[in-house]
Amino acid sequence: MAKLGVSREVLSRMLREHGEDDLAECALTLSDDELARIGTLGAYYAFSEDAMALGGSMGGTRALSLAAIDVLENTGRDLRLSRTEREREESSFDRFAEDDVVRDRELRRHAAEQQIPADESTITLDTVDPPAWGPAPPEATPLTTRCHELRTKPLRDFTVEDLRIMIGEQVALNHLVWPALDRLRSDSLVDDDNYPAELLASALRVDSAY
Repeated sequence: MAKLGVSREVLSRMLREHGEDDLAECALTLSDDELARIGTLGAYYAFSEDAMALGGSMGGTRALSLAAIDVLENTGRDLRLSRTEREREESSFDRFAEDDVVRDRELRRHAAEQQIPADESTITLDTVDPPAWGPAPPEATPLTTRCHELRTKPLRDFTVEDLRIMIGEQVALNHLVWPALDRLRSDSLVDDDNYPAELLASALRVDSAY
């Protein structure tokens, strides 16, 4: 499978150009395996047959930035800026921005069988939302101690209660609101006994920007 070669430093710069400052910091400490997966998925987004069928190459910068989101966060969210500042200066950004997002989402849907999955057992809030918190101080409350513990728990293992706690404390909302919404949209909502009412209550208190 094709792969786009990129260094951690260059990927970090690309992410900053797309408004992804937090991920840009993470990029500097990527493992070799994570960097390889980003390169493989980025190549798919940039010049695969699916990419060409949807309108041609999006360019390596956006492709690798999207791949970084998918490998490091596994959220499927859009880039904060679909085009870099230079691209916005050289074209009618408002006219193309919506098309970019629609195309990106469609290509990611096609990528499901092409993507090499990230090692989800290593993805925690401390890795995707630096800096790491470390252990709670000895005088910390039980709630604070629990939040520190959850910072090192794999995101794939988060329960509804874990999401409720962290969202209620306004921790790493950009990484947790999407998973919470997925839980709230799940089939479990049809069963009153399993309705995650407390998670819904926490989500409703989040700023509408999320």
